[in-house]
Amino acid sequence: MKNGKNRLKQWKDKLFGHKSHELLVFCFFLAVSFCFWLLQALHETLIREVNVRLELEKVPSDVVIIDSLPPTLSVTLLNRGLALARHSFSTIFRPNRLEIDFTKYDTGKNDAEVTIPTSEIQRMLGNIFATSMKIQSFRPDTLRFAYNHGRSRRLPVKFAGNLKAQQQNYIQSVRLEPDSVKVFAPSSVLDTMHTVYTEPMHFEGLHVTSSFDVPLQRQKHLKYEPSSVSIKVDVGYYTEKTVKVPIIGLNFPAEKKLRTFPAWANITFRIESGRYNKVSADDFVLATTYEELLQNTESSKLSLHLKNVPEGVSDVRISPMDVDYLIEQVVQETSE
Repeated sequence: MKNGKNRLKQWKDKLFGHKSHELLVFCFFLAVSFCFWLLQALHETLIREVNVRLELEKVPSDVVIIDSLPPTLSVTLLNRGLALARHSFSTIFRPNRLEIDFTKYDTGKNDAEVTIPTSEIQRMLGNIFATSMKIQSFRPDTLRFAYNHGRSRRLPVKFAGNLKAQQQNYIQSVRLEPDSVKVFAPSSVLDTMHTVYTEPMHFEGLHVTSSFDVPLQRQKHLKYEPSSVSIKVDVGYYTEKTVKVPIIGLNFPAEKKLRTFPAWANITFRIESGRYNKVSADDFVLATTYEELLQNTESSKLSLHLKNVPEGVSDVRISPMDVDYLIEQVVQETSE
């Protein structure tokens, strides 16, 4: 109880002590000075930049906007601080928005580009700001948009970029979904187009089947439906396989025959997982010719090598590499 009273007294001394009194007086005069400054600022003429959202209204269903308006217009306003403050507060509940009536600028042509001049923009902005608000400048000072009345073609899509798998993997297949898109453009442009390309994209280190959303290449006065495609990359892996292949002799005379010990050799090779069951021992030819054996005078063993290797096979290893052999004389049967 006594400790509680002492602590209370310490806090009272700190709060109402001489130093605390000076601090409170300082804060009071600081607040008064701020209020005077704020009142003066609110009555001064100030410049403020605000954003006005642009919206194109009353667009017919058969019209396609090829090149749209910018999303916002940056407007520099000049007015008293109080008026600017009131305007900023009001935009919290009702953002600045400029609606542009498409029907006023529709020329009726299949393909058209509309330019809204500075004077017209100034007039439209004057309708959304208070009369006391002076519009000093705005950016951009000219607005443009292009459209056509449903002129379109469906064109195939091609991927532009690089796909690279990890060292132990490979790209099995690449699919685009959808593989074609609807293109809207002026007739002069549309008639020269044959293919739509994606934005150049580079994907490296792929090791599993993956899917990516890829935007289509943007060009002036062009619109795509849809504006992006999904690229599906099937990634496989390399594996090893071993097959047992017979050793055969080629170009031997009819009375001679090659015998090797062993008669077979194991062929181990690297192959794509998707082709594992498509390559068998029958696709390899492990052979030597009679002429090669006649030249083999320095060794009693036959060094094995493949005469045929199927496509897609790599890192081929033969076991054993050398075998014992003999050339056997074949006894010809004679007819009586």
